[in-house]
Amino acid sequence: SLYTTAYNRDRVRGTKGVPRREAKQAKRRTCDVETLNYKVLSETGYNGYILKDAPVKVMQFGEGNFLRAFVDYFYDIANEKAGYNGKIKLVQPIGNFPQMADWINEQEGLYTLYLRGSEKGQKVDAKRVISCVSDCVCPCIDGKWDEVLALARSEDLETVVSNTTEAGIAYTQGDSEFDQVPPNSFPAKLTRVLYERYKAFNGAADKGLVIL
Repeated sequence: SLYTTAYNRDRVRGTKGVPRREAKQAKRRTCDVETLNYKVLSETGYNGYILKDAPVKVMQFGEGNFLRAFVDYFYDIANEKAGYNGKIKLVQPIGNFPQMADWINEQEGLYTLYLRGSEKGQKVDAKRVISCVSDCVCPCIDGKWDEVLALARSEDLETVVSNTTEAGIAYTQGDSEFDQVPPNSFPAKLTRVLYERYKAFNGAADKGLVIL
């Protein structure tokens, strides 16, 4: 079995080396520390798989470590191995930590995934820069819900992903009106997304979305 960890804030030491989480050992070093982004990654000489530009095909409600270390990892592999050529836009399902979106966008969606464990009887201890995420948006910030609805109307969008739990699908009367900006509950958000898409394409059967 493999254990995966997605680090929220990556740092690169100087102009060499690989992206890594800021840790105690790194803090003791005297060289400059830079935030991970495409420019810095190029300057380090990183030779792993990277996809910088691609259409956003996935709207993902949730920006936590599980989704980024599991679902988004497989999309990254699909880009590399199967030519999927798609990016994921992360949508924060609740607005209690908008700084997380800032951190992800500061790194241009890039982050380091660590895989540790065993696979087919062999020890695995590997790291991979994930590049399938385009950006992250907090819809509770003024104007950002419109950005989510704009993606709902996109020709490129194919899939909506969420790992919303029971707390996220609970109904509280009055907290998820259709025209609320944004609706509070996940079902209300998804309903509005689907309605916007239905309107944009006049209900065309071939413009439906896969919901995961």
